[in-house]
Amino acid sequence: MSEPASQPGAPADGAQKQDFPANEKSVAKEIEKKMPVQVKSSLAGPDRVILRLNKLLASPGGLSSFLSTFNYTLYLLAHLDAKAAPLKAKLYLFLNRHASTASKLTPPVSTDPSPIAALGSLLSATRTTLRLFGLLPMYAWARQLAQGPKPGQDSVLYATAVTQCVLYIAFQLFENVALLTDSKILPGSLTARWTEKHGGKAAAIYLASYRAWFLGFCCDFIRLFREAQLERNKRDARSSVEKSYGSVAKEDAKKDAQWWSEFIVPLAWFPVGWHFAAWNETGFPGFNLGLMGAAGAIAGLGKTKALWDATADV
Repeated sequence: MSEPASQPGAPADGAQKQDFPANEKSVAKEIEKKMPVQVKSSLAGPDRVILRLNKLLASPGGLSSFLSTFNYTLYLLAHLDAKAAPLKAKLYLFLNRHASTASKLTPPVSTDPSPIAALGSLLSATRTTLRLFGLLPMYAWARQLAQGPKPGQDSVLYATAVTQCVLYIAFQLFENVALLTDSKILPGSLTARWTEKHGGKAAAIYLASYRAWFLGFCCDFIRLFREAQLERNKRDARSSVEKSYGSVAKEDAKKDAQWWSEFIVPLAWFPVGWHFAAWNETGFPGFNLGLMGAAGAIAGLGKTKALWDATADV
């Protein structure tokens, strides 16, 4: 699926490529000359990380990929933090066993969500808000597909891409309507037919968006299996001489690795999509915040890592 060319607030490509060397007599240069070597070396690491992170966020799809991976990692950490409560209680009990009454430690008791969970919820709301503009790149994708299949493109792959595009547009449209309805931006009369059973909330519209999203990323399974079939037919048609070439074997290994890395993404999203699509009353077996966090982190890790590796020249 296509991504916006740039993210709001990030430097444009032209701004990134401009290089303005500091004047030899500038304050920064003078401070750098007088700075101890140990301090300079200790600051070099964080400085480079910040610059690489800035470049990642400015790259196409970088902001959404980073926020998604970070968001689901926080969900996983929040789950582990909640599960650690009994261990924390035992630790306080052990520490207080031989302590005097005055020095005994009292475990903090809070009914509020942990800061990790609160930050995860904030990022989730932020990502949903940013996706209000998600229909724009999908329109560009649909417009490209409307021109018909490319010369030599497999008909099954083209039909799968069209189906996935339609489903993702439906997902984004339903989610936008649900968000704007719950935010009291759209008049309630427009969606009353779907919200009256849920106390004015857009739960039914969100459900439709989740189901469209689930079916949309499931199209990746069809695409990947079809690509594997075509690649297998291509390899079977090779002569024995072609198969013996080392370069051919390396290229095949590279394609196989790429295929598996792409296959992991819909596979990781499957339990999350199945649960939120509510195809049954119980959802995905054993589903919890930790499983959702791990699945989302795994699904987005590959793309985020690739974007991070692309910033190595900073």
